[in-house]
Amino acid sequence: MPHPRVGFLGLGTMGTPMAMHLAKAGFPLTVWNRTASKMTPLLRLGAKAGKGPAQVAAEAHIVITMVSQPQDVETVVLGPDGALAGLRSGSMLIDMSTVSPSTSRKLAGAVTTKQAEFLDAPVVGSKGPATEGTLVILVGGLPTTLERCRPVLAAMGKTIIHAGGVGMGSALKLATNLMLAHLAAGFAEGLLLVERAGLDPQRYFEVLEASTFRSPWYRSKGGTMAQRDFAAHFALKHMHKDLRLIDELAEEAGAVLPITRAIEALFAQAAAAGKNDLDYSAILDQLEHAR
Repeated sequence: MPHPRVGFLGLGTMGTPMAMHLAKAGFPLTVWNRTASKMTPLLRLGAKAGKGPAQVAAEAHIVITMVSQPQDVETVVLGPDGALAGLRSGSMLIDMSTVSPSTSRKLAGAVTTKQAEFLDAPVVGSKGPATEGTLVILVGGLPTTLERCRPVLAAMGKTIIHAGGVGMGSALKLATNLMLAHLAAGFAEGLLLVERAGLDPQRYFEVLEASTFRSPWYRSKGGTMAQRDFAAHFALKHMHKDLRLIDELAEEAGAVLPITRAIEALFAQAAAAGKNDLDYSAILDQLEHAR
């Protein structure tokens, strides 16, 4: 099926540009979002408006979910009008949300009762890569299912990594976001130290660029942090949620993560201070005004 019909559920900051790439690639597309107005950009590209998750799934060969919270994923898939109710035998459901491996396994178990297939396929990258179609997609599930879905995934991302069985894509994504939270917190502390020691922050960037620390992350996200530009590309509330999921996975796996727990506490403070809808890099603002 070079162009199977795709159903896309969830048109937020990430979902909208991802679905737009599918439409532009020529996949017949049906979309649905709780806030109906968010479907408009996709309808202009020729997508069909779905009436609900079950109806979208009933018409699709491949159903994609992309929502922000684990409980929302379960509602969209397993709820009374969820995708599971309309899922057809032989079809595939790909959850691209960031959830726990246990949630992925729960969804997979439900999907198999309909003689359908499941992939957990969360993405690395925020609004920019989603818009550019350069996301890194981390996949858990059967290799045969991945190969059947590869053309659809390739329309949204530049790199597809098969992490292993169901839940492994989700586990790898959480480990990746753990590192992202560490980068943001570590860079924020270093930048504040440089500034308060009376140094020009540009010297800090020169060191990072000239050394083994060199990374596009420091040039892009570090640059906006230095300018105190915290416009959301990946909201702080989502990073805070991911850190809680990381803590749950660590407990389940028997991994001791004391530094990550300290960073989680810092993000909790930022959330309590009203920074939820700012970019996760606003952790700098939290540190800057700490007493």
